[in-house]
Amino acid sequence: MKPTHYMFSFVLATLSFIAARSIQLGGVQDYFDQVANRYLEQEGYIDFENQGNATFMPIGIQPPSALVFIDSLNSAFLSQDSTQLFEFDTDMQKFSLIQNWSEDTKIQQIAYLDSSFILLDQNEILHFVNDFSDSNSDDLVALPNDDNLKHLICYHPNLKRLAVLNSSLLENGKRRFECQLVNAKKRKLSQIPLFSIESEELLFEPISVAIHPLSNTFYLLSNQGEVVILNQDGTLKSRQFLPKSITKPKVIAISPNGDLFATDANILHPVVIRLPWQKMIAN
Repeated sequence: MKPTHYMFSFVLATLSFIAARSIQLGGVQDYFDQVANRYLEQEGYIDFENQGNATFMPIGIQPPSALVFIDSLNSAFLSQDSTQLFEFDTDMQKFSLIQNWSEDTKIQQIAYLDSSFILLDQNEILHFVNDFSDSNSDDLVALPNDDNLKHLICYHPNLKRLAVLNSSLLENGKRRFECQLVNAKKRKLSQIPLFSIESEELLFEPISVAIHPLSNTFYLLSNQGEVVILNQDGTLKSRQFLPKSITKPKVIAISPNGDLFATDANILHPVVIRLPWQKMIAN
């Protein structure tokens, strides 16, 4: 084959690759748009001014370092030392131990979907756990960690995907926020992000993320207690602060009915507070 033919073949292959990526990007974006169009967003807001009831941790139980809702009445939380997973019955105000880990196993984040827990360990590996009694049943997905990124995870109830958020400070002084999705059934991380934004205004590294099931918005928590609310495309919607009663913010989570729960990591004052979702009634 002549050199010109090699060059033509190379150019053709490159164009085919670009076209395939464009189709993939368009297909994924079309999927997001279709879901958004089918989704009936509920108008409302989290009431950050009027705190709801507070739940104090029993003596001997460490402050939660991660929190997730199993259903409307039950939640699960990770102990501060990342070695114990508890279930909490909000109706009965009862705690029960789900799982113990050795100190060598550091679980950083938890999520829950379809009767399974998803655990993110210190090596940025996702563990899909159906049965804690069988350690060999875990499916593993390694998250990209080329730049020593720390990820936050949260289940996206409307897209039926696990959202994986990371942020990094760029050389230009801006901070990048990027959210990718994991198909839990296929155990596959999408190569195309749900959103990727660079901001001069939001420079903090989030310590917790939650997705509102009724408004389809992302809630990002800073270690100063600021809660930044983003639309699903990453555009800034509003900025709020947790009540001053939370002295050491650690985790936020949102219940199926839309209320936001925030934890205080102060070991002398371990508490979970509820901030109610206020539905706006059309006139």
